[in-house]
Amino acid sequence: MFGSPGELWMSLWRTAVLWAVALAVFRLVGKRTLGKMGAFDFAVIIMMGEATAIGMEDPHVALAIPIAIVVLLGLLQWALTFLNVRWPPLERLTQGTETAVVKDGKVQTAAMRAERMSQADLLMELRQKGIQSVQQVRDAYLEPTGQVSVFQASSSASGSQDSS
Repeated sequence: MFGSPGELWMSLWRTAVLWAVALAVFRLVGKRTLGKMGAFDFAVIIMMGEATAIGMEDPHVALAIPIAIVVLLGLLQWALTFLNVRWPPLERLTQGTETAVVKDGKVQTAAMRAERMSQADLLMELRQKGIQSVQQVRDAYLEPTGQVSVFQASSSASGSQDSS
């Protein structure tokens, strides 16, 4: 079932080493990548997972190869975020920008259609933020991370509020 005891222990060892490397690399890339994942961040996480899986599953692949891949992906991600902070046009290209889905209390159907967001999706996001109707919203933005940021209309008791 598990092969020889030596193969089992080798697989467990490889898994532990790759786990430690992945944790170290995730710490290197920082909280921003893990907390607000955009498309590039998500792709890097998937690629790291694949490299780690190959290293755990295939005992014929030298352990240094998946480690090198994970470390390289982490360094590339760190470099990209470093450059994004210093050059906003690159950040707009790699992370995207927000899209107004409600502007001045009016639903922006063309923008929602372009983002493949339905009216039901918008209403669900508003309900999750404790907002019962679009009439209570001044502006709402679909963020590059997929979250919706909402600014309530001034007629509400709390005034303008960001509830992203």
